[in-house]
Amino acid sequence: MIRYLLKQMLGLVPLLFLVSAAAFFLIRLLPVDPATAYLNSINAPVTEESLQLVKEELGLEDPVPVQYVKWLGQVLQGDLGNSYQTKRPVTEELKTDLKYTGILALAALVWVLALSTVFGILSAERANSFWDRLIRGFTFVGAAIPKFWLGFLLVYLFSLKWGVLPVQGATSLSCLVLPSFTLACSYIATYTKLLRNSILEMKNQPFVTYARIRGFTRRQAVWRHVIPNALLPVLTALGLHIGGMLSGAVIVENVFSWPGLGRMCVSAVAARNYPMIQGYILLMAVIFVAANLISDMACAALNPRIRLGGNK
Repeated sequence: MIRYLLKQMLGLVPLLFLVSAAAFFLIRLLPVDPATAYLNSINAPVTEESLQLVKEELGLEDPVPVQYVKWLGQVLQGDLGNSYQTKRPVTEELKTDLKYTGILALAALVWVLALSTVFGILSAERANSFWDRLIRGFTFVGAAIPKFWLGFLLVYLFSLKWGVLPVQGATSLSCLVLPSFTLACSYIATYTKLLRNSILEMKNQPFVTYARIRGFTRRQAVWRHVIPNALLPVLTALGLHIGGMLSGAVIVENVFSWPGLGRMCVSAVAARNYPMIQGYILLMAVIFVAANLISDMACAALNPRIRLGGNK
């Protein structure tokens, strides 16, 4: 297992390097250069003298590849530079915002795991019944409805009309209910359908028949063999979607005025805050990579053939 983990981690290093290069060089393609963006952020006049001073201060006179090498060296030491807007270190800004986005994503993940597991198993166990058709109808609507529209609908119903939940902010747990469910809704639909189809497929596999021959009851065969194997594609997809859940919180955070990476990213893009944008892209890449690594390890733990390369 340790060898498999090390192999996976080594394979992800080049990916992170490419993402860091993309984050740095693509920012340089924006129409406003970093020196001008910096002066605009502090409301300073943009003159030849001020541009020259800023370029010297930020090291922008060096060739772009040299700037990248210096920036990458700082990143490896945990220094992502300072925000143009607040003048605080980018790492501190990201840490503060990541806390709130992480809480939102974790609450959404609880919704996803709880509801999709219940709905998926119920739909598969009662295939083609009323409950199955009802759940499949929910998955169709849940996957199709836009997050911003669902967010405004929930705000209208639960906050404005019924007054049972707060409409914005992050001051209490009740503030977390609506944004977390809004973020989770489409994922609940996706994983419910994925788990249902996976369970129905596993039920027709030979190992289930062999389990019944060995004396397992139908319930024992389902819980010991069908569901653990059916969870493998779910865990694989979950690893891909955890990072997407964090990055997809941009819309939800702005609808519910939830402080987090999403609102910070929108503000940084509007202000041409290049260090914050670069730090955000790099952080999202690390989260994506870590989530996929955890997903791979979970699948390998459930299925030894994965970590053995399918040869044993």
